[in-house]
Amino acid sequence: MAASSTASLGPEAEYLQALRDGRFCYQRTAEGRAVFPPRLAAPGDGAVLEWAQSSGRGRVHAVTEQPQKPPAPSRIIAIVEMDEGFRLLSRIEAGAPVRIGQRLRAVIAGESDPPHVFFVLQGEQDEG
Repeated sequence: MAASSTASLGPEAEYLQALRDGRFCYQRTAEGRAVFPPRLAAPGDGAVLEWAQSSGRGRVHAVTEQPQKPPAPSRIIAIVEMDEGFRLLSRIEAGAPVRIGQRLRAVIAGESDPPHVFFVLQGEQDEG
């Protein structure tokens, strides 16, 4: 992600602006270690972090179902391990049961306020 006027607002503002622009970004160290959520400096050594764009692909690391009052469907909440090596807690929109290890694809809800990422099962609504 190129430097922008959001840089002076901090890493969260930069992350949210990237989502509004349709990009799911994370940070990484000079050695290539993925860092998420966005931070001012690398955990542990305080090194400078740079932005990178995620492929949006990952897999279910852990999953739970959160029942809702009928007729609303249950919410599926998961820890998603991204192909780049970082993990995040997110919602999965799925019309079928979700299992640990299943492949996922990120979807950016950039029009919402604040914008956010949720996931769909890879293969649902895409060939990839």
